[in-house]
Amino acid sequence: MNQDKLNFYDAVQRAQSGDKESLLHIINAFQPIIQRMRYQVSPQERDDLSQSIVEGLMIKILNYKLKDMPTYSEFCRQLLGNE
Repeated sequence: MNQDKLNFYDAVQRAQSGDKESLLHIINAFQPIIQRMRYQVSPQERDDLSQSIVEGLMIKILNYKLKDMPTYSEFCRQLLGNE
């Protein structure tokens, strides 16, 4: 699988179907953020924090309801408060 061409929607869909490589692709995309967050806690807590964040991401990814995702127009209406 070419990770550069895989978008998040497809990756989530595949991850929810059991594709571990897609799940890893999504988690890897968040690594820069995770690394920045690690430095906000003491050194002895960094590994635990990383593990907790990855675990939370996995839960959110696997349970995210793709069918409830708004279209671009719906998203704009929500931002403007015109629901």
